[in-house]
Amino acid sequence: MVLSAIVDDEAAAESSPRFNRLLSSVLGSPFITTSDLPPSDFSLIRRINAGADLETVDGALAAVPRAETVTRPASPTPSFATDTYSLINWTADVDWASAQPRPSFSDAAPGCSLLPSGSRRSMPPYAYSYSAAPTPFNSLRISHSNSTSYKGSRNFNLLPRLWEVLRESSPAKKGKRRFDAATQDLWGEFDGSGYIDYAKLPPLDGEEGELIDDEACFIDVRAVTGLDIIANIPDELALHLLSFLDLPDVVACMRVSRTWGRLASDNAVWRSLFARKRSDGWLLDLRRLKYPALSKSKAILPKADLATSRAFEIPAPLRLDWYSLYKNRAELDRRWSANPFPGRGEDKENAVAWAPRKREMGGQGMKHADSVYCLEFDSSRIITGSRDRTIKIWSVKTGRCLLTITGHQGSVLCLRFERDFDLDDANAVPEGQGWHRGTMVSGSSDCSVIVWDLYSYPVTDEGDEEFVIAAKVRGHLRGHTGGVLDLRIENKWIISCGKDASVLVWDRATMTLHRAFRGHEGPVNAVGVEGDRLASASGDGKMMLWDMSTGERIRTFDAHDRGLACIEFKGDLIISGSNDCKIKVWSAATGECLRTLHGHSMLVRTLSYDPASGRLVSGSYDRSIKVWDVATGKVVRDFPRVHESHIFDIKFNCCRIVSVSHDHRIIVHDFDHDLDAALFV
Repeated sequence: MVLSAIVDDEAAAESSPRFNRLLSSVLGSPFITTSDLPPSDFSLIRRINAGADLETVDGALAAVPRAETVTRPASPTPSFATDTYSLINWTADVDWASAQPRPSFSDAAPGCSLLPSGSRRSMPPYAYSYSAAPTPFNSLRISHSNSTSYKGSRNFNLLPRLWEVLRESSPAKKGKRRFDAATQDLWGEFDGSGYIDYAKLPPLDGEEGELIDDEACFIDVRAVTGLDIIANIPDELALHLLSFLDLPDVVACMRVSRTWGRLASDNAVWRSLFARKRSDGWLLDLRRLKYPALSKSKAILPKADLATSRAFEIPAPLRLDWYSLYKNRAELDRRWSANPFPGRGEDKENAVAWAPRKREMGGQGMKHADSVYCLEFDSSRIITGSRDRTIKIWSVKTGRCLLTITGHQGSVLCLRFERDFDLDDANAVPEGQGWHRGTMVSGSSDCSVIVWDLYSYPVTDEGDEEFVIAAKVRGHLRGHTGGVLDLRIENKWIISCGKDASVLVWDRATMTLHRAFRGHEGPVNAVGVEGDRLASASGDGKMMLWDMSTGERIRTFDAHDRGLACIEFKGDLIISGSNDCKIKVWSAATGECLRTLHGHSMLVRTLSYDPASGRLVSGSYDRSIKVWDVATGKVVRDFPRVHESHIFDIKFNCCRIVSVSHDHRIIVHDFDHDLDAALFV
């Protein structure tokens, strides 16, 4: 409605001012151009009491006589195509102040001037230009000429802002605004003084995308609002929250802002990420930090700590560089996978998996003189037994032979030792001034088992990164009537098996025979121990599960068609390798064969299994080494023709695979080449 204030005689006495000018905007909402106020509430009450026929305005406590109200007519049908109508535009070819007739447009919006020809203030010599496309009808221009003096409207300052609001916030901006022909009736809205009579403008019906009523109020949703919680809480609480995120989320947080990047890069966050991978075999042996020879890495400890001493205390966990540890461990896992090396421009279709560095232990004069039958290794040393009746201890880092041990009268067929015994303070020799003592057992074709005391001492000479190693016989275990083919060493027991088809359990403390298991019809080539259960594999093609505490046989597996050569017993899984070239995975609880692995072409001689990572490494007489995923039964990596003859034994950890063969060689495949992996277990 267009309202006219009515003041009766009584209201005139109150000198209530009238509206100087009441206009209606092109947006459909009325506005007042003066500061005049509507009639007071007392005047309105007197009118109501007098019985005047009044009409309420928008439900408010204000009214006018019904006879003087004006009802807004319905929206007329436009005479031009409404889908191409543009509300505000400017005609570049014709000046708004010109007396020339207004042009008609065919493919453009009607030229609608919002600036009057009259003026009440002088216009400064500047120009506005809002152009979005090279068309003369989509820009608003205000120009100044030296020959002609133009004066602007009192509402001049409002127009650029109004245009900016419509330009930036109108829904029509989201799509391409189209134009069509318009009549010259629009130009008739200008009166002689240059002002527009907004009351005579055609009403808006909202069907053409125009803004009507409260739709003219827009909130710019593009503006970033809200509270940065992470940046406004204490750092300790923020780090605790970030510690629950996974790797992709933490990496995304590092790129949000400087504050988020600083918090997401904190050591505590990456320590939580690393600890969450424990079930996948991500373990650290922090005892190695006591000896820089084993953990000399800039990514693990600060330089100052590495330069102070060659033996120091284990640091607090948060002093480690957990970001570097996580990065190196993830890279190490990727190198084990069969996925091609991620390319940076090369042909990805022809890319190959990452190849580990291959090296050989010992040089001329230090190698074994005959076949190497067995091996064990830890973080600093590799120990091998040979047909030449010797046991050799090698340095993992340099490949040098540190010690040659003699004592057996026959071939050394098997051995075991306490890994990293010199890192445990419980093994320190009393008053030994740094010496540590561990245990090693070896079995031979001379039917004996020898128990050794190994002594280790960290060298303190500058530049030397080795340990002095020594061995001494503690005792002999005699009970087998044939060659000793396999051994296991446990907390309380030493278990041995041999060609006499027996399995013997020895008391480790007293070195006396505790129990004997007999039941196989052929030589027992391998044994596996898990808790109080013992599994034995024989050349008769059968596998048996025993209870060591009671001596009872729990179950017999008709495992393979031919003789069994090796076995691994971890958790509830028993994995066996046979002369039938197959590898089988069994459930110890049910005796069911879960999976059969095919791939080798000759006898599967040795197996090594890590339940944390799910990797199984096998060696065969076909001279190949294969890495299997036990969960799927698929070959992850295949290394053919590693040796020149039969492979007898294999051991591996997360960093390397070590294998020995009939060709007298000890081959190491390093997956941690150029990585700081000294602490990884």
